[in-house]
Amino acid sequence: MKKGEEQMGFVGLGEAQRKDRRTIFMHDDWVRHRSSDRFARNMRSITKSGINSALRKELTFVSLCAFSVVMLNVLFNSYQDLSGVAHPGLLLNDAADAIKFQLPALPFTILMPALSLLLVFRSNNAYSRWNEARTLWGGLINNCRNVVRQSNTYFPDDARHDELKRRMAAETAAFVKALRNFLRGPTDDDTLREELYELVEARLISREQADATMAASNRPMFCLSAMSATLRRAEVDPMYSARIDQTISTLVDLTGANERIFKSPIPLVYTRLTARFLTIFLTLLPLALWGPLADTWNHWATIPAEFLIAFFLFGIEEVGVQTEEPFSILPLEAFCNGAIAATSEEMLGAVQSGVFAHPTRDEEENVVPGPSY
Repeated sequence: MKKGEEQMGFVGLGEAQRKDRRTIFMHDDWVRHRSSDRFARNMRSITKSGINSALRKELTFVSLCAFSVVMLNVLFNSYQDLSGVAHPGLLLNDAADAIKFQLPALPFTILMPALSLLLVFRSNNAYSRWNEARTLWGGLINNCRNVVRQSNTYFPDDARHDELKRRMAAETAAFVKALRNFLRGPTDDDTLREELYELVEARLISREQADATMAASNRPMFCLSAMSATLRRAEVDPMYSARIDQTISTLVDLTGANERIFKSPIPLVYTRLTARFLTIFLTLLPLALWGPLADTWNHWATIPAEFLIAFFLFGIEEVGVQTEEPFSILPLEAFCNGAIAATSEEMLGAVQSGVFAHPTRDEEENVVPGPSY
């Protein structure tokens, strides 16, 4: 078995599918998202739902519980033949010995609001964590761009400082990819190593720095220290240097905020209580559904009713679990490679091409336009 297959078997299908949820929306995606066809499209894809795949074991278990309740009543209580005539249970010699496997619906009615509050609180808190993580990465994108923009603007225009500009941009890209690596885990180590060695081959950082980055216990902070060292080497006005350093300090704060979300889950006592409450509730629910569904043949509707109720209640809980750790479903690769690295390279190339230094016609003629009336 290959390493990837072993890993998929270990983490489960739901975990392996998380990378498919790293979506980036552009104009066409939004048009499709709000199209009136979305209802039919969502129903057609229900069998391919990632939530459905992740809940396969749970849904199978509760459906078997419902099937067991129906069969136990057929065996030990009563059953109907195909013509609808009632008979004593298949394993009964006397109808007086019948055992009805049933619970009253009232306790479940009383408990349902409490379970609903637990599920709503769970999903709301998980979404808040996702939203905060996306906001933090918006700040990372903006501040990484600002570091490159400020170094392009404030570093002097000579060969030495042009090299330092390129180095600062490379170290900024290395920082955000190192942060992605921390949030993705050891499976991303090979990717980060390749990216760092690409910078080495481009002569933007040294091989020693790349190796030291991989050996660091906190790789993002190591890269931020490298950016500070590059800033110190540049001969920049102290006021400009302080501005760039402030931007780097903001990146430190954003890194810490990402670490806080990643290392601190919703309190486990709450998560476990919700999971246990929901599991016990749905396991016993067929005993309460069996009586109200007596109008169906041998109460068979207990099984699909249990499946549908479990699908939606387990689904709400699963959404909370899937979004509680947001970094594995956020498109961090697109943020790092497109929003930061590619944009920084474009800004650096524009400055070095001299396109911003081309004079306007008024500058060429040394004419200062006056006010217009």
